[in-house]
Amino acid sequence: MTTEHGNLLVVDDNEMNRDMLSRRLARKGHTVEVAEDGHRALAMIEETDYDVVLLDIMMPGIDGYETLEKIRSDRDSGDLPVIMATAKDASEDVVAALKLGANDYVTKPFDFPVVLARVQTQLQLKRSREALARAHHKMKKDLEAAARIQASLLPSEQVVEFEGARVAWRYVPCDELAGDTLGIVRLDDRSVGVYVVDVSGHGVPSALLSVSLSRVLKSEPTSSVLWTTDPGSVEPRIASPLEVMTELSKRFPYDMQTGQYFTMVYAVIDLKNQRLTYASAGHEPMIIVGSGREAEFGKSTGQPIALVPAMIMKSTYEERTIEICPGDRIYLYSDGIPEAHDAGGDQYGNERLIAKLAELLETDLDQGLPKVLETVRQWQGGPHFDDDVSLLGVEIL
Repeated sequence: MTTEHGNLLVVDDNEMNRDMLSRRLARKGHTVEVAEDGHRALAMIEETDYDVVLLDIMMPGIDGYETLEKIRSDRDSGDLPVIMATAKDASEDVVAALKLGANDYVTKPFDFPVVLARVQTQLQLKRSREALARAHHKMKKDLEAAARIQASLLPSEQVVEFEGARVAWRYVPCDELAGDTLGIVRLDDRSVGVYVVDVSGHGVPSALLSVSLSRVLKSEPTSSVLWTTDPGSVEPRIASPLEVMTELSKRFPYDMQTGQYFTMVYAVIDLKNQRLTYASAGHEPMIIVGSGREAEFGKSTGQPIALVPAMIMKSTYEERTIEICPGDRIYLYSDGIPEAHDAGGDQYGNERLIAKLAELLETDLDQGLPKVLETVRQWQGGPHFDDDVSLLGVEIL
C-alpha cells in the first residue's frame, strides 16, 4: 500500500495525549499541528487546509460532538475527514458521532498501528476524491469546449432571410453534447436546402457522429453531399434529396461495433418556381401549414441510415415534390418534441404539434418557435427535455 503523507490536526484537551499522538504521527512523515480545545480547532481549520482531523469528544467549552457539528456546517466528510479519537467507546457514542458526520472512530488507549491505518485510509480516500474531482472538472471543461464546437456548426443566425423565404430555428440539447443537428444552405440563387438530423443515443458518441454529418452536409460544393457531379462533367450540380439520402447511406453504412444510426429529413426549396422537394430517412414527418391549405404531414418512406446492413434493407428512399405558395410554412423537427411525455406517460404527439403550428400561423415565425417549445415544456411539466430538440421553420414570402 502506498503511504500517503498528510497535514493533520490533533484536537485533545489532554496535553500528554496530544503530544504522544502528534509525535508518533510526525515520525511517520505527517505534518501535525495540535489544538487544546474545540474553539481553537475551529479557528485553526478556518486558517489552514488540513487533510484529516483527529478529534477528542470530552473537552471543556464545546465538546467534540459540537465541534464536529460546526465543522460539518462548512466542510463535508469528503472535503475534511474527521476521526473521533476518544475514551468513549459505547455503541451509542459511536453512532452519535457517525450521524454527525464523523468518517471513523478510534478509542483510547490508542492502538497506534490501528490509528495510523485509519488515518492512512482517510488520506487515500481524500486523495482519490480530489483526483476524481480534478478529472470531473477537466471532463466538464472538455465537454463545454466540444459543445461550443458543435454549436459553431449550426447556422450563425436564428433567423435567415432569403429572397422569397424566411427560415428560423431553435435547438435545445438535453445534455452538454447532442445527437441532433440542423442546417440551412443556400444552394444557388434560387434554391435553399434545409435539414434536420437526429442521431440515435446521447452523449459523446452521438455528438461525434452528428459533427461528422455536419461536415459532409456543409455548403462547399466540392466536399458536401448536397452537390454531386455527373459522369463526364466537372461542374457540380445540386443533388436531389433522393441522391443525398442514397449517398449518405453509402458513406455511413451499418456498423455492428457502434450500433449507431440516424434519421434525417432534407428538403430543397425552389424559390423561383415555388416547389419543395424532400426525402426522409426514418425521420418525423415534415409539417406544412398555410392559410389557404389544410395542415398536412409530408410523408416519405425510407429507413434510418446505418440502422441495418444494406443487403437486408427492405425499402429505398422516396422523393416527393409539393407546390408551395406565399404564406405557407414548412416545419422540420426531431422526435424530442412529439415524444415528450407528461406525468402519466402520454406523449405530446404529432397531432398536437400540427394543431399548435396551425394555431400559430398568424404569429411571427421566429416568435412562434419558442411558443411551441414552451407548450411542450408545459405538457411534460418541467423545463428540461429528455431528448435533444430541434425545430426549423420555413416561411414562404
